[in-house]
Amino acid sequence: MMETQLEANHLERIEELENRLADAEQLIEAIKAGEVDAFALRSNNKSEVFTLQSGDYAYRVLVENFNEGALNITEEGLIVYSNKYFHELLGLPYEKVIGTSLREFLHPESIATFNFLFSAALNGQSKGEINLMGAANLVPVYISLTSLYPQLPTIGAIVTDLTAKKENEEIKIYLEEKVKERTAELQTKNIALENTNAELASFSYVASHDLKEPLRKIQTYSGRILELENFSGATQDYFNRIIKSSERMQNLIDSLLEFSRANMSELIFEPCDLNTIVEESISDLHLSILKKQATIEYNDLPTIQGGHIQLSQLFTNLLDNAIKYSRTEIKPLIKITSSIVKGKKIEHSSANHQKEYHEIKIADNGIGFEKEYVTKIFELFQRLHHKNEYSGTGIGLAIVKKIVGNHNGFITADGRSDIGSTFTIYLPTA
Repeated sequence: MMETQLEANHLERIEELENRLADAEQLIEAIKAGEVDAFALRSNNKSEVFTLQSGDYAYRVLVENFNEGALNITEEGLIVYSNKYFHELLGLPYEKVIGTSLREFLHPESIATFNFLFSAALNGQSKGEINLMGAANLVPVYISLTSLYPQLPTIGAIVTDLTAKKENEEIKIYLEEKVKERTAELQTKNIALENTNAELASFSYVASHDLKEPLRKIQTYSGRILELENFSGATQDYFNRIIKSSERMQNLIDSLLEFSRANMSELIFEPCDLNTIVEESISDLHLSILKKQATIEYNDLPTIQGGHIQLSQLFTNLLDNAIKYSRTEIKPLIKITSSIVKGKKIEHSSANHQKEYHEIKIADNGIGFEKEYVTKIFELFQRLHHKNEYSGTGIGLAIVKKIVGNHNGFITADGRSDIGSTFTIYLPTA
């Protein structure tokens, strides 16, 4: 009886060992096949976990740490694997994500899109944009789904956060709308400016005809009265003052009309030889040059793109200015020179450092001016001398500045009292 019981115990022990051996062989085969990366053994009432750094271990570490969401999803949509990035993207703890249906994190408007993508992924691959609902806000994402059959009975998903991209798109749309609004405003202002220019053109016509005609009659009739009547010295002085005042008024109107034309005239840019333009200005100022015995030196001036009429007006005004403000004790000498300089070497706020400029200097040996007037001389109606000392309206240099600006350039001035002045024009070479 005792032998029979002992034999039974041995058989039971052998069967237990055979089962454990079979389990061990099965585990070994699973490890060889790469189906297991960790296992647990229990001995002495204590469990120990052993991990295996198999051939795909590096990839598992990579998936767990890269900057995209990575998921394994069952056919029912349950999340059976989630890397750290995905649950952090949702702002939820790992326990709230794993084992939960992905559909619970979908925005209602994205459910239909996800179902379509998921159905397509069961037979291959699909990708598209959906919106997830995180713990606190909506998260736009791009999801790429791939069937892992037959290796694994799941769908693999890569989730890319589109929040920054969407924000940039919204900013771009906002800026485009602002540009459209600004363009519309500018178009409206341009129309208003065109209307204003038309009104100014009408005013110029009235000024050149209706205002100048009465002045001409004042001068004519005052002169005739002086010729016909023998007035006392005081009366003749009064009439002469009337004639001179009307002449100054007429000169002022002519100057204002010139300034108005410099503002309004439409520029047609064409090649302009500055040597030819200076020759034309000298011809226009022939009598003044002879009277003051002035010498004007220039050569090898460039050909530039500009408006011929305005450039001629520019040089005529500058040369006339140099002749007018000459010193009585010496003959006027005016030198015009030209060179090309880089914008970055020009100390002026209007200089573009990426451009090159024609630097055109008009230097004279006239009365000059103090440095404190270096900017004021270009202002409208600015005069540095009494009207009885030098003729003029104080508009000539304002016209010069306007014309240079019309040609995308700028002008500077430098002078020393009783030594001379130098006006430097900068015009872009291109």
